[in-house]
Amino acid sequence: MKKFYLFTLLLFFAFFTNAQVTVQGVPRNDLKTNSIKKTQSKKADFTMDDIIYWVGTGSNKAAFVVQWNDAKNPDALVWGFKWDGNATGEDMLKAIAKTDKRFFSLLYQGTQYGSAIGGLGFDLDGKGTIGLYNNGNTTYPLYPVDGFVNTTAYDFDNYTAIDPNDHWGAGWYTGYWSYWVKDPTDTDFGYSGLGASSRQLQNGSWDIWNFNPNFESFDISSTMTPVSAYSAQADFTKGYFMVNEDWFGHTNGSVNFVGDNNQIYYRVYSEKNNNQAFGATTQFGTIYGDKFYFISKQAADGGDTQYTPGGRLVVANATTMEKIKGFDNIGGGDGRSFLGVNEKLGYIGASNGIYTFDIENLQVGTLITGTGGGSQYAGQIGNMVRTSQYVFAVKQSTGILIIDPKTNTLIQTISGAFHSIVQAKDGSVWAIQNQKLININPTTFATTEYALSTATQYLGSWGAWNAGSFTYSNQQNALYWMNSVNAFTSGTKVVKFDVTTKTLDGNFITIPGQEGTYKQIPYGAALRVNPVSDELILNTTESGYGAHYQKNWIHTYSNTGALLNTKTLNDYYWFPAVTVFPDNTLPVVSSTFPSEINPSGITKIDLKTIVTDADNLSVSILKTIKSNSNTNAILAEINADEELVLTPQNAGTANIVVSFNSNGKVVDKTLTVISSSLAVNDNVKKINLSIYPNPTTDVLNIKTQDKIVEVSVFDVTGKAISTKLMDGKINVSQLLKGNYILRVTTDKAIYQEKFIKK
Repeated sequence: MKKFYLFTLLLFFAFFTNAQVTVQGVPRNDLKTNSIKKTQSKKADFTMDDIIYWVGTGSNKAAFVVQWNDAKNPDALVWGFKWDGNATGEDMLKAIAKTDKRFFSLLYQGTQYGSAIGGLGFDLDGKGTIGLYNNGNTTYPLYPVDGFVNTTAYDFDNYTAIDPNDHWGAGWYTGYWSYWVKDPTDTDFGYSGLGASSRQLQNGSWDIWNFNPNFESFDISSTMTPVSAYSAQADFTKGYFMVNEDWFGHTNGSVNFVGDNNQIYYRVYSEKNNNQAFGATTQFGTIYGDKFYFISKQAADGGDTQYTPGGRLVVANATTMEKIKGFDNIGGGDGRSFLGVNEKLGYIGASNGIYTFDIENLQVGTLITGTGGGSQYAGQIGNMVRTSQYVFAVKQSTGILIIDPKTNTLIQTISGAFHSIVQAKDGSVWAIQNQKLININPTTFATTEYALSTATQYLGSWGAWNAGSFTYSNQQNALYWMNSVNAFTSGTKVVKFDVTTKTLDGNFITIPGQEGTYKQIPYGAALRVNPVSDELILNTTESGYGAHYQKNWIHTYSNTGALLNTKTLNDYYWFPAVTVFPDNTLPVVSSTFPSEINPSGITKIDLKTIVTDADNLSVSILKTIKSNSNTNAILAEINADEELVLTPQNAGTANIVVSFNSNGKVVDKTLTVISSSLAVNDNVKKINLSIYPNPTTDVLNIKTQDKIVEVSVFDVTGKAISTKLMDGKINVSQLLKGNYILRVTTDKAIYQEKFIKK
């Protein structure tokens, strides 16, 4: 009887022991106790002092080791974790995965046993292609957010890594991650039947995740490799940005960055701003000054559950991607474009007109009169360019709007059905229609048309507006665009137009990947030119529908049309919108600009030829008089020919500060002017010029026997005020009350007279 009792007890004990094998806290009847292999001790000469990459802050330290056992080297990788207070093994894993973008995980969270670690991966080849396929579904890859992909079942065996060259181990029924822990009082590692959620870390703890493929156990490696420090921050001054519409109905807009090291950094704005994004269908981006302006059609994509929407306009730091401010409402319409006007003012192009934007105070302003009107898809604003004197903006079905940025007033409209507009290196303005390229004189607005053939035509679609492929070179006097088959289908050619010779090359570049059923096609703006290297950047996607749009390439061409490089993006529905290049350099003022002069009479200094910018059009640099310390001695103005005109008034010295603004980057130069005598004879002035009434409230009459060439008004600081002469009169009703100087240039002399606005 005693023998039978003892035998029964042994059987029960054996069954009970096998039944209590747990993996991460979950009882596993399918595993035997002997499947948990005794491991050898950690190599004694590897200590926490050998850890290179530490995540977190605090006085406590723990080591985190992952061993894949996949015959890829290095294998057993080590990170460090710092914290204060209480922390679990799950806290350590998540903190490392969120910080080190090479490390990623598959988690089943919220179970009765805590979070199950189903898979762990590492970007071993450094290509940045991290993500998972579920059940071999390559149509819809899964990309980590905060370092992990979520699942809601123990289906870990179904997941494979996108990049087969990376470390990846996942499983539950065909293998699993065993969890080994060691605290400061322990002499060796011990198998933990609990999960990471229940693991309470101590100062000096070690956690090792050791994969058991096909339930085969491996000793803890005697060789551990410290992970090198990871920098999630790209150098945003070296490379270029690709602004993405992103996947409508699923994710808000994003921006990727292509570094000069050929690495592609994905969602750089979201990475920097805690998973914030832009609005829905981000179509436009531009850098002005030190800020990056992202414009989306709508404020938010309701289908996005991963990223927080940022609004129709998002303003970020151009060199760090840190968010400055976002705007859902930009005047009541949907977003289209943005233009920096000067260091204090920007214009927002919208579906319902052009709105001012206060750059200094980050506030959306009011509609510019005359730019609104028409429905969302019949009166929307497209691209805008800023010359040294005016703003040219495309308005659908209306034409080219010409705006005086000094007064924010619409001064002229060039009628026609235009698609886009640019400025060439020589300063000429060019707009494009279906089969016409139209040159617009930047100061007189006179137009000249050049016909395009069906092979070189440009049939942009306003129905789903994008910034278009019409672009220019900063180094050559040349324009480029993609040819069109119809309004919704681009061709396969890059067209080059020589602005100097007015000649076309309709076969400058042929898009690669034209073999097979599904071909490469341009998408979005598709084509832009690097202002410094003069290389052409062409982005393409795969023709077809659905999953084909996950395939995206970026091709780099020399300015002779030679293919230099092709980059393949991670498979995803990026829908790239426009390439944006960083603005790194300040305008450079030549040494020919004097620091001091002593004029004997009216002196003119040509400002056009003395300032350049390596990464922007030099002809577009704005020249303004920032201040004049002594208007009684010297009257200073910049005329329509961009000449600094200095007119002595009385004996004295004045410091004239001239500002040169190139795409929002400003350089000031001070010119000291010493006047020894009055340049204009007062007696002649009184005889040949009279103005009345003075003081005046509305209109100032000008009477002279000479032929008037130009009329200018200046305030007491020497700042020029926009003025129009009509029938011998100027309207001064909009001026503030105070003293002003009227300057009248005739065919015989230049006259000055003070007047008072009541």
